Amino acid sequence: MNPYDFVRIDWSQDVERRPAAKPHRFQGRSGRVEGTITTLTPLFIHSPIQKQHESKQHITNRNHEALIPGASLKGLIRSLVETIGPGCWWLFAGKHDGCLPRPWRQCSDSEKLCVACRMFGLIQGNTLLLGNVGFEDALCADPTFDAPMYTPALMTPSPKHFWYRDARDNVAGRKFYFHNTQIITGKKHNKFTQRIKPVAPGNTFTFSAQFTNLADDELRLLLYALVLEPTMRHKIGYAKPAGLGSVQIELTRLDLIDYAQRYTTPNQGKTTYTGADLQQYMAKRITPYTTDQNSVTLTDLRRMWAWPPPEDVVYGYPTHQWFNENPHKPISATNNVRRGSRA
Repeated sequence: MNPYDFVRIDWSQDVERRPAAKPHRFQGRSGRVEGTITTLTPLFIHSPIQKQHESKQHITNRNHEALIPGASLKGLIRSLVETIGPGCWWLFAGKHDGCLPRPWRQCSDSEKLCVACRMFGLIQGNTLLLGNVGFEDALCADPTFDAPMYTPALMTPSPKHFWYRDARDNVAGRKFYFHNTQIITGKKHNKFTQRIKPVAPGNTFTFSAQFTNLADDELRLLLYALVLEPTMRHKIGYAKPAGLGSVQIELTRLDLIDYAQRYTTPNQGKTTYTGADLQQYMAKRITPYTTDQNSVTLTDLRRMWAWPPPEDVVYGYPTHQWFNENPHKPISATNNVRRGSRA
């Protein structure tokens, strides 16, 4: 079975655009979340400092703490906000615009921004807009690592491939990788493989994120993107096709701040949720998503990021022979490959 599939988009749905909140005005919802990220499969994010002729190391700080960069977390959550929102396809621009319906193309006007650009910022031409959501690095103080491994051959996406288009020649959807607890390894080093030493499953990172001036619908979407649903997990980092990068994100604290009441109330306008109170608050806030059974986007995302994954599925890219024999079959044609069977 192919290690990825496409989360469908309802092209009949509008991408709502409106001005971003003014940074010098305190309006809407502001605050901070804290939480944990637990590795369910090996996790690897490249360190920028590498020596030749040795395994590539997961990124650490000067205190030898393993980390997940805040930029990586921001990218993960932004991609989910763009997918579910829906928002513009920020990274899908340029020569492939022709297969993307115009309403989903990059935002360019600071007065007409999709939900993702309002929340995470916009850099376009002479327009520079800081986002209202920011992530700190997630840290693991005493990490354990798996033995070095070779990844299988990993190549860059190919949007020109027929799999990436639907029957109307629009882009097929957002690309997501399935969870897989059967880690796929390679046998030797070449230009398509890497020898890496990933963080082992069972490690826990702590993280925090801040948000300012979010509208109610923006905060609801942010919280859902962070925790998803009990039967779903996130994927992040390198070598996701090989089964790496499955993680569980859990919130441990939420601070909501009403700056208009900061100097007029005993609690200084701050409300804190932890424990059972946090769980109840979260469940209520994200109910519009968790109860939505009509969205093709959420239906596909639930299927692809379901946890635990089925144990009898064989994941792997089809061979050149398969493509030669099935030049026009859809990606779903690989979905019947189970353990003990052949593609």
